[in-house]
Amino acid sequence: RKIKKRFMSFEEEEEEPELRTLQQQAAAITTGMISVAVGLACAENFMYVFFLGGTGGDGGGLNIYQEMAILLFRSIFPIHALSAAMQSVSMIRKFIEERLGGERNIGVGRIIFPAILLHGTFDAILMSINAYIESSWDRYYESGGEENLANGDAPYNVVAVNLIASVGIIAVMTVSFCWFTCQNRRQMLRLASFDMRNAAKAGRGSFNAPNLV
Repeated sequence: RKIKKRFMSFEEEEEEPELRTLQQQAAAITTGMISVAVGLACAENFMYVFFLGGTGGDGGGLNIYQEMAILLFRSIFPIHALSAAMQSVSMIRKFIEERLGGERNIGVGRIIFPAILLHGTFDAILMSINAYIESSWDRYYESGGEENLANGDAPYNVVAVNLIASVGIIAVMTVSFCWFTCQNRRQMLRLASFDMRNAAKAGRGSFNAPNLV
């Protein structure tokens, strides 16, 4: 009995009250997920460009400028960070709002679906552009034309292809960012109301949860 009593008292001492507001807990989840996603994106970009032949060249010293250009282009669009931020909305619903009486039965599919939709659309645009370029070159070689190739011309409109790809990617990123911003603001307002209710129950009716977003 003495051992059990000591063990219970030890557990009581270990349990410390949560000093962070719900908004701060939610911000910690979002920050952690984005940090992991940025690390993943950094490792993926380096492996793609420098080790997996992402530049399509022979990997020689003269190809370093092309490698750096592709690395910069892939870093401009934070697709992984935005995907993680979108997933954090449902993660916060699952692990914070659900225990406070919020929406229940939030599974893995619902958490990752927005990120799959964003990343899938992003990849689909790039794959479509690459397929069009490859098919244009195939038709060019099948027709037997090689004079324009020597002059550095391409069998497709380079400006139009790059413009379509850029506009499509920027549009997808913009829509996704607006969705996350709207969902995040609504979620923070819900968490702020929960904080105010908890403060009122604790006898601190004048408590105002800090607005982190």
